[in-house]
Amino acid sequence: MNVQTLKRPLRPVRRMLRPVWRRFRTRAQLGYARAALAVHPPAPTDGIRALTRHEFTVMAAGFPYYNGRWPYMSAALSEATSLITRHGLRTALEIGAPVRPVIVGADVMDIKARPELDPSIAIMIHDATRAPWPVADKAYDLFIALQVFEHLRDRQPEAFLEVRRVARHAIISLPIDWEMPDPRNCHHRISNERALSWFAPISPTRVIEGNGGTHRRLIYVFEDLPTPTSP
Repeated sequence: MNVQTLKRPLRPVRRMLRPVWRRFRTRAQLGYARAALAVHPPAPTDGIRALTRHEFTVMAAGFPYYNGRWPYMSAALSEATSLITRHGLRTALEIGAPVRPVIVGADVMDIKARPELDPSIAIMIHDATRAPWPVADKAYDLFIALQVFEHLRDRQPEAFLEVRRVARHAIISLPIDWEMPDPRNCHHRISNERALSWFAPISPTRVIEGNGGTHRRLIYVFEDLPTPTSP
């Protein structure tokens, strides 16, 4: 008896079983992640570090926003770990972290205080489309924004100038070539060329494939960002 034969009798009740299976799977993942964290807790640090897979799984189990995001986030976190290690980075600023920053020890800047945000996280309430940001020059070693810049209306170039001013290194991920039903959707048809125009005249140190498919994401990594010159 093959798998398809076994599946056939379950087809009429598939819709009813699917939510049960999802809850079971989420609880199993959460239980595994919590057990793994108890046995192998992350090493303490007095600086910054990337979120671990187990920490991410615990967070995703409570907040569906993170479901399916590990592939591109893990690629970004790998780049962050490389920068932290090679450059001895100790401070970070992340914008648009719904629950907690993916860089442990980072500060958060957001347009509003979200109720899901961990209350122990330092947060600045500020609209990233408005310059200047309430941050001193080169106050942070690392800036990170994952799937955020596309939401800044038409102010991406101005926002990136502020990134250059406040941070020494940066990691930014963006949705690339998405086809959305509503062309007014901010994710619709952002090409790599358009994204690079937001950063001009600075070119990324490297561009990493976060994930492929119809919802492709690219990760733009910037090392040793020059401070913009005053006009």
